Parts: sequence; structure tokens; C-alpha cells
Amino acid sequence: MYYLLYQNDDFEFVESDIEPLLKNIKFEKVLYEEKNKLKFSENDIVLTYLNDECLRPYLSEASKGKWQLGILPHPKMNYITSGLGIPGNIEDVLSEIIESDTTHQVDLMYCNDKLVFQSVNVGEVFELIDEGKRKGFFGQLFRFLKQIRKLRALKHKPFSIFIEDEKIIETSALGLIAVEHSNSSLLAKKSVKTNVSNDGLLHLLILSPQFIWELIWYFFKSVLPDFLVSKNRPAFIGLMKIQTAVIKSTSKIDYTIDGEKYEADELNFKVDFQCLTMAHPMRTKEVKTEQPQKNSLLISNLPKGENKNELIKRRLPWLRRATYEEFKELFVVLKDNAKLTNSYLVMMILSTLITAFGLYADSAPVIIGAMILAPLISPIVSFSMGLIRYDVVLLKTSFKTITWGTLASLFFAAFVSVIIPLKIETAEIAARLTPTLLDLGIAVASGIAAAFAHAKEGIAKSLAGVAIAVALVPPLVVAGIGIGWMDWSVFSGAFLLYLTNLAGIIMFGGLTFLLLGFAPFKTAKKGLIYSLLIVLAVCVPLTFSFYRIKQEAEITRALEGTQFNEITLRDVRVRYGEIPTVSLKIIAPKTLPDEKLEEIKKQIEEKINHKITIEFLTAVEF
Repeated sequence: MYYLLYQNDDFEFVESDIEPLLKNIKFEKVLYEEKNKLKFSENDIVLTYLNDECLRPYLSEASKGKWQLGILPHPKMNYITSGLGIPGNIEDVLSEIIESDTTHQVDLMYCNDKLVFQSVNVGEVFELIDEGKRKGFFGQLFRFLKQIRKLRALKHKPFSIFIEDEKIIETSALGLIAVEHSNSSLLAKKSVKTNVSNDGLLHLLILSPQFIWELIWYFFKSVLPDFLVSKNRPAFIGLMKIQTAVIKSTSKIDYTIDGEKYEADELNFKVDFQCLTMAHPMRTKEVKTEQPQKNSLLISNLPKGENKNELIKRRLPWLRRATYEEFKELFVVLKDNAKLTNSYLVMMILSTLITAFGLYADSAPVIIGAMILAPLISPIVSFSMGLIRYDVVLLKTSFKTITWGTLASLFFAAFVSVIIPLKIETAEIAARLTPTLLDLGIAVASGIAAAFAHAKEGIAKSLAGVAIAVALVPPLVVAGIGIGWMDWSVFSGAFLLYLTNLAGIIMFGGLTFLLLGFAPFKTAKKGLIYSLLIVLAVCVPLTFSFYRIKQEAEITRALEGTQFNEITLRDVRVRYGEIPTVSLKIIAPKTLPDEKLEEIKKQIEEKINHKITIEFLTAVEF
């Protein structure tokens, strides 16, 4: 027997739109207000055209009486539609009920004995959309943007989760979301891969981001269409698939069930396994099982111990902060690296000697190989950390170590230049006499690599040290050679390159530590301003040098391969001074007189629009 259960307010719609669809079957209309007068049996099919408010108590009664239900979509049925996966078209639902003889068993989820249609939101978690009223992409995005202003107040709260009286985890989180299956919530849909409504499990998502931008990025991806983003669960979200759970905290728990606000000392969740008989299929999946599925716990990344305590004490930062364990381990290493030791000085001296001989031999492999020994980068990275944390002890210790290492390298490089009776400016030496903004770019990348290698366990610090030291010790050794030669231009050019590398590495090493969460921005601000001023001061001569090299390149490009009648210019080289000196080879069919060379010089000056001194090498082509 079919029964149609409806409210008096919907009488006209039922009569005009629903009854014609039931003309081929025998049914009886029953007002919701008079439902208690009838006793339905397990063989009866009860069609309901009711809103959420009426369905909530009625579904519990139906599960106890084992009635077969056919839930017709109602305009005010906001939460149950997605919660139980009810199709949206009345005609389709009735057609499936009438034409099919099969029934479908589904679970019902309860929180503190209250039936949950869609989701339970616990604590400070907020949804990107109004869960009961699905909106389009732009509606979801607009609501997300409105929520951003609330982010500054977010703070973790402690939670203890028990299963069958056994404490499973003690953690902290912004909040939790409990759903029966993934379609019940937007966040669940983006994080839970299963969409089963009869496995006897609820899904508990524990949101424990450690900084705000992590949360913003995840929420932004949540409002994007499914085909644009993956469905992988972020590491900061714990997932528990369980039959029952008890959640406790150190204070009252604020939560909502399908948008309605409540408060309780603890939350008791349970799932009634396959207790509701549906006369039509739903948009959720089903599994063939007579027992609830086994619990599944994916909670290894949730904060625990000291990390949990730190997150509870303070508001959620905008940028990531390192955990207590990460900071403790790194700080011990950096304090050791900042100390001046005999081993440090010995390795610095050996690296300097090998580099000096490599520069004289004009051997890049020897120079690079010598850098494996160079320990100079270690105290520089410690200085970066001390700068952003404004740790005076670490700053003094690392500055002393850097200074002694620099002086030792200058002294022994000068000593080598004195005992070697050669004053030859090799290509390797010359390459370090004219630093430009390009060298600052190398220093920036080196600083980032150094800080990242020290902060991230598993990255070989020695490999990063090799790459970075190439930009530190060679110019320092060339500066020492300039002292031995009593050549100010060699010393000043090379030492400027060393200072450029030093300033760039310190600033961007510190900035990397800041972004990795090893210092709050408020503390790091002063140190970063100081290092920025130093970098800007260094940038002044580097800019002039870069402009000079640019002009040299333009002259070279303009003259290389130029032809004046039967004469061709090759191998153009430019040395900059008050008046640039241009060295080039002239390829001509015969030896050229001085008058012809003077004419060629004037033609070159007209072509580049610049007064020059010129050096000719004439080659006669037969």
C-alpha cells in the first residue's frame, strides 16, 4: 500500500503536481499532522513531501518501524537532499519507486542523540558556502572572501577523541567536521574519496592548519570546480572513518548541526547501521555488507605534544612557524656552526691555499674542489638566523667567526701572492674583479639554498655548501692577492664581490628562515631592514658596473664582423676606463698604412658614437 505524507500548506501543489503522477497506483493521502492516527507496516511504502523540520523526527520513527520510505524533494528540504543523496526531480523519484521492487538500506548519523542530515561543524571551523543552500562558483567565492577578515582571530583549541572509551589522540585544531559521506559537505567532498551511505561509518575531519595562508589556499581550492583540482586530502587535515566517537575539550564545545547552533561539554557520535529502508536509489554509493566496515585512522600529521601546546597558546600566524622540535634541532646546529674553533680556522686556511694556487693556475676545477673544504658558509647561515630572531649572542658569536675566517683568508692569500713571484692576472682572477647585479642574483639564490638546506632534514648540507662557497672564498682570496700585489683595483673589485655575496646570502638566508617559520615577522623586521640597507648600499657600485658591462657588450656587438670596404673587424674586446680601450683584429687583403688605420678608427667612433682608444692587430688575407 502506498501512502503520501504531506503538510497542509502543500495541499494545492500535491493535488496539482504530485497526484497526477500517481494515477496508476492505489495510494492514500495522509496529512503530516494526522500521521499518528495510522500504523504503517514494513510492506507499506510511505511517500513523503516534507521539509527538513518535519522529516527529522519522522526518519527516526521510520527507522524503528522499518517502513519503506520514498522521500520526494521539497523546496524547503535544504539539508537532507545532500545528506541522504535524494534525487532532485519528483517525477524521477516516483518513477524509480513505482518501477522498482528493490529497496536500499542506508545509515543514519546522530550527534548527542540528534539526527544529522548533512554535517556537524565543531569549534571555529567555518564553511566556504552555506551548506544547506548550494550556490554557484561565484557565490561560494564571494562568501569565502567575506570570511577572510575573520582569519586573524583564529586559534587552535584542544580536543581529545575517544573510541569505545579508549583515547585515540589528544591534539589541537581549529575545528572538526563530521559527515556521514563525502557529499554531505563541501570540505568533505574535496577531502574524502568515498561516498558510501551504508558502510556503518561516519567521517570525522580534523582541521589543524599551522598557518593562515595554508588554510586560505585550501579553502580557495575548495570553491573551484572538481575538474580543476585534485581530491587529495591536505596533510593538515586528519581523517577518521569510525562507527562511534566521543570528543572532549577543556571547555564548552560550540557546534552546529545542519546550521543550528548548540553547546555541550562533550560530543557523542554514533552511526545506526543500515537502519533506514529507502524505496528508491540515491546519488550516493552502496556496498554489499552485513557488518559495518572497519575503522580507519589517518591522523599521523596532526599536532601533538609541544607543537600542540604552542598552537593552543597563540593565534594562528599568517606564515608557517617551525615546530618546537624543528626549531630546537636546527638551533643546536646553528649555535655549533657559529662557534670559532681550531678546526674551522684550519679548514679555512687550507681552502684559501688551494683556491689561491687554483687561481694562479687558472684552473676552475681546482678552485671548485677547494670549496669542499670551505666552512665559511656555516657561521654566515647562523648570522642570518641571529639577525631575524634578533639573538644577540648568536649574532656576536657568528660575526666573530666570520671576521676571523675573513682575516685568515686575506692573510694567507696575501702570503701566497708574496712568495709566488708572478703578478699575472689570470682569467679566473679577472672574472672576480668586476662584480655586477648578476653576482647579487647568485648571492640571493645561494642564501636561499643555504638556509633551506640547513632547515630541511635530508638535504645534503655539504652539497649546498659547495655551491655557495664558490661565490664566497674565491673573491676573498683574490682580494688577499690584491693586498699582496699592493693593487687597490684588484683588492677593491674582489672584496666588493665578497661583500655582495655576504650581504645577499645573509639577507635572503634570513628571509628564507622567516618564510619557513623560524621567526615571527615582528622580530625579523628590524634585522631584515638592516640587511636590506646594506644590500642597497652594495647595489650602487654594482649598478654602475652592470651598466659599464652593458655598454661594453653593446660596443662589442656593434663592431664584431663589421666591414669597411674590404676590411673586416674580428675578435673585438673592450676594456672600460675614462676612455674605453677597444682591442680588435683587422682582416685586410694587404698591409694597411697608418693613415688608413686612423681612418678606420674614425669610422668606428662614428659607428658607436663614442670616443675610444684603439689597439689594432692586422691580419693580411691572401
